Amino acid sequence: MERRHHNVRTTAALLLAVVVVGSIGTGAAGAIDAVDQRQQPTGDEILDRVEQRYESTDTIAGRAVLTTSNASATTTANVSFAVADPDSSRLVVERGDETYRYGTNGTVTWTVGPAGTFVWDADSAAPFDQGQVPGDDDALEWTVPTDGNETDNVSATLAGTTEVDGVPAYELELRPAGGGEVGDVTALWVAQEDYRVLRVETTDGTNTTTVDVTETFFDVSIDESTFQPPADRLTAWSFDRYESFAAAQDATDLNLPGLDGSSFSEATVTVQGGETVVSQRYELDGENVTVVSTTSDRFSGETENASTVEVDGQNASVTDFGDRSAVFWTEDDVTTVVIVEGSTDRAVEVAERVDG
Repeated sequence: MERRHHNVRTTAALLLAVVVVGSIGTGAAGAIDAVDQRQQPTGDEILDRVEQRYESTDTIAGRAVLTTSNASATTTANVSFAVADPDSSRLVVERGDETYRYGTNGTVTWTVGPAGTFVWDADSAAPFDQGQVPGDDDALEWTVPTDGNETDNVSATLAGTTEVDGVPAYELELRPAGGGEVGDVTALWVAQEDYRVLRVETTDGTNTTTVDVTETFFDVSIDESTFQPPADRLTAWSFDRYESFAAAQDATDLNLPGLDGSSFSEATVTVQGGETVVSQRYELDGENVTVVSTTSDRFSGETENASTVEVDGQNASVTDFGDRSAVFWTEDDVTTVVIVEGSTDRAVEVAERVDG
C-alpha cells in the first residue's frame, strides 16, 4: 500500500501542498516584464533553487489566502500550515464560519470538520467523507509529492518577472518533461531574493485557484502538539485497498456480494467507529459500477426522496443524484448499495445482477 509522505523535502509542496478545486475564473495577475535570458537563470535552474531552499530547512510554517473563482462566483479561505521533517504536517482552512483541520505525525493522520474528527493509521490512505473538508464543488485536497523526485519529470519555463505584493518575483510555467499534465499546476511565482514560493495558480480553462502565500517562516520552533489529533474526539478509522475479491472477502466478516457478468476492479474496506463499509468496483458493459456493503445506517435517510422497487424479490429503494443512480436495500442489518453512471432504470437492471 502506498504511503504519502508529507515532508519538507519536496519542491512545489512547499505551498503546493494546498490545492483547492472549485468555482473559478481569470488568469494570473501582475504585469510581466520581458525576460532577458542572458541575464536571468533558466526556469529549471530557478525550480532547482526553490527545491534546495526548502530542502535545507527542518521546519516550515506560514499563512496563505486561497481564492477560487469562475465567471459566476468567487470564494476565499484563509490557510495556515506547518510542516516538520521527516513526515509531520498540519493544515488549517477557515472559510466563512467553517473550519477544517488536517494533520499527520507519521503515526496517525487526522481530519477535523463540521461532521467530526476522524483518525487513521498514517500507513493507510483514507477517503475524505463529505463534511470533513469542503465538499464536491470546492473540495480541499492537500497534495504533497511522496518524495523529492517528482520534479525530475517537470520542466519549468521562465515566463517573466514581476512583483507579488511588492516582492520582486520570477513567474514559472510548469510543464511535464515528456508532455501531458502536471496535475492542475500551471504557474508558480518565486521570490527572486530567497526563492521562497509566493503564489501558485492552477486552472483548467474554466476554473482557477490562486494560493497567495502571505507569510513563510523557515526553521521555526514548532511544538509537537501541533501535529497531534484532538485527543478528546478520536474516532478510529482503518482503510485498506484490495485488488481481488477474495482478498477483500478475507478482510471482513461481511458476506460480500458479487456482480454477474462483470470484471472486478478493486475493493476498499473501511472501519470507522465500529461500522464497516466495503466498496467494490466493477466494470460492466464498459461502465463503472460500485457495490457497497455496509453496517452503517447512513442510507436510511435517503428513502424520503427515493422510489420503491423490487430487486430479485427484495424490496429496495432507488434514487438518482446528478448523472448517477443508486439502488439500496437492507437485509440482516447489512445495507447493499449499487451505484451506476446512468438512469434509475439502469441501476435497477444492474442491481438484478448482484449475487450473494
